[in-house]
Amino acid sequence: MVKKQLRIFLAGVMVVAPLAVTAYVVWAAGAWLERLGDALFEAVGIPLSPWTGVGTLVLLGAIYCVGLLTHFWLFRNMLRWLEMLVVRLPVVKTVYESVRDLMKLFGGDARKMGRAVLYKVPGAGMTVLGILTNDQPGKVNEAAGEKRVAVFLPFSYMLGGPTIFVSPDDVLEVDLTVDQALKLCTTASVSAERLVEAGRESERPAKA
Repeated sequence: MVKKQLRIFLAGVMVVAPLAVTAYVVWAAGAWLERLGDALFEAVGIPLSPWTGVGTLVLLGAIYCVGLLTHFWLFRNMLRWLEMLVVRLPVVKTVYESVRDLMKLFGGDARKMGRAVLYKVPGAGMTVLGILTNDQPGKVNEAAGEKRVAVFLPFSYMLGGPTIFVSPDDVLEVDLTVDQALKLCTTASVSAERLVEAGRESERPAKA
């Protein structure tokens, strides 16, 4: 009887926890955007609005306007000029390029920046899901003396993971987007269907 009640409680946790965490992340992101929006108001000398959320809307609107401007060649040339200046600064260059490439990995250039692949570990009889991030790492190929590709292997239930340089013969592309592959890796391939099934299991009578 106690085990059955515990399974019912855990089924509730499976439903409430993802919703609670998602709501908290959305709230935290909104609060952060609100603070940035208020800072933008102060920077241009506009009095802060007494209405909550106005700063977020202003910031999102400003970002959208920047996106519109990227369709004009003059603005794109200005961005290229600015980027040329930024990448000349030693520490700033590393931060900028890291964030830029990460955004491209999840954005519209995801297909250029990375592809979901299976890495067949030679002699191990297993495959590892990863992201092929660079199929022409020039200096690595020169050092290795043979063709290599860069594959990022995300860890489960945490951020980060190693980037390995392997033979392209040991890499097989799979029909997954980058974000789908990352979701499978970071959640250890636990699907929503399994969570639902766990909830149904708690409703079944215990075996004698």
